[in-house]
Amino acid sequence: MKYCSVNGQQQTEIAVTERGLAYGDGIFTTAKIVNGEIVLLNKHIERLTLGCQQLKLQVPFMAKLTAQLQSLARAYPLAVLKVIITAGSGGRGYSRIGLNDNASNVIIMISDFPSHYTALAQQGINLGDSKQQISISPMLAGLKHLNRLEQVLFRAELDERIEDDLIVTNYLGEVIEVTSSNLFYWLDGHLCTPDLSTSGVDGIIRQAILAKYPQIKVCHTKLVELKQAPAMFICNSLMGIVPVKTYNNNLLTMDAVLQLQNEMKDFI
Repeated sequence: MKYCSVNGQQQTEIAVTERGLAYGDGIFTTAKIVNGEIVLLNKHIERLTLGCQQLKLQVPFMAKLTAQLQSLARAYPLAVLKVIITAGSGGRGYSRIGLNDNASNVIIMISDFPSHYTALAQQGINLGDSKQQISISPMLAGLKHLNRLEQVLFRAELDERIEDDLIVTNYLGEVIEVTSSNLFYWLDGHLCTPDLSTSGVDGIIRQAILAKYPQIKVCHTKLVELKQAPAMFICNSLMGIVPVKTYNNNLLTMDAVLQLQNEMKDFI
């Protein structure tokens, strides 16, 4: 780790009573730093603000946080920024009663950028299907909250597989996402992405792509239908748009994805 602070003070420790540790009571966002600037910073600040509001967390003074992040980023030509906002420390059990008005903790971390991401974006990845399924949770759907045990289990499965990533479905068998990224695919001549109203994370890059291409269809798709897709890609804030080279060992075309990469390069 290159940098870590809690509420503006450089440190790497938190209290054992921290609610983010005890209950996952908080949210986070992960962004890419390029040439001293945070890519899509305004969208990440918006995500944190809306997440705090939805989880009824104390919203930090975002103008101050934005300025702090911009100042920190200037020192890094290429890095990963992570911002965590928690409910703070204290309270009895699950209740937040007893927390003061300024209880929220803001944790900022800066880490090395994974060097292999650039190659993946150019060469594509091999994709398979997860044997596990994600839960349906309308209360938390779309949010990048701190309760990420499902993703930990998906990642544990991926660590034992030969594929680069795995498609995750819910218990209805509907395609949702991959282990840590959003998914797009072509079906019947249309570019589609899964509906995330009950499960999954609505990623910043997914939002940017949907904003630029409003004709994209948000779909309920089963794995049997996905097998007919001639092309796919995954995306997140660090990797950008990454083509899928093979899906369940079937070769896919990458031309349309590489074209989309080029069209989106000024946005992401």
